[in-house]
Amino acid sequence: MLSFTVLETLNTPIIQAELGLSQSQAVKWSSIFLTATSVFSFLTFALATPLGRRFGERKMMGVAYTLSALAYVFFYPFGPGYIPKTEWTPLSNVNVTYTNQTEVAGCGWQNNWCYTQKQLNIYQFIGANAVLLFSYPLAVVLLLSRISKILGPHPQGTVMGILTAVGSLARAIGPAIFSSLFEAFGTPCRYLLSLHHVFQ
Repeated sequence: MLSFTVLETLNTPIIQAELGLSQSQAVKWSSIFLTATSVFSFLTFALATPLGRRFGERKMMGVAYTLSALAYVFFYPFGPGYIPKTEWTPLSNVNVTYTNQTEVAGCGWQNNWCYTQKQLNIYQFIGANAVLLFSYPLAVVLLLSRISKILGPHPQGTVMGILTAVGSLARAIGPAIFSSLFEAFGTPCRYLLSLHHVFQ
């Protein structure tokens, strides 16, 4: 659950900072992107059981978790250039008129990493999200299937309830934690999630 929470939380600020868009443009493109990826994830959920039967659940879980961890490596900004910066004009001795208001676009001046970090390529961003949104639903379905088989005829409600509660906790605290990490470190903070996938 933490993967989707971070994806939903950080997509808009990443799109705004990395592509130099205004906040309203970033929200619009993030909404379109999340809608498209939701359809993609739904199809992956539908494919998980047939793939598990065909290739074996354990092998497919290994593939899914490996791809999921690699997706976060693909989020590292390699360039070709640097992040578009916001241009600010000092307000001293400036007459401000409010007839033509424009939104601030790009990476905010208050983030130190905006001045040193390479830009995340749009194709790299889409590719990393596509890999993540294929592998994560696949891993979740296969993991729950394996747990239900391991528990067998014993009551499964308690264990499934605990798993759901942990996922809900991640969705509750994940946005606050990763928003703060994004403000402090930028796009590479998604690397921390790869550790979550490798060691969970």
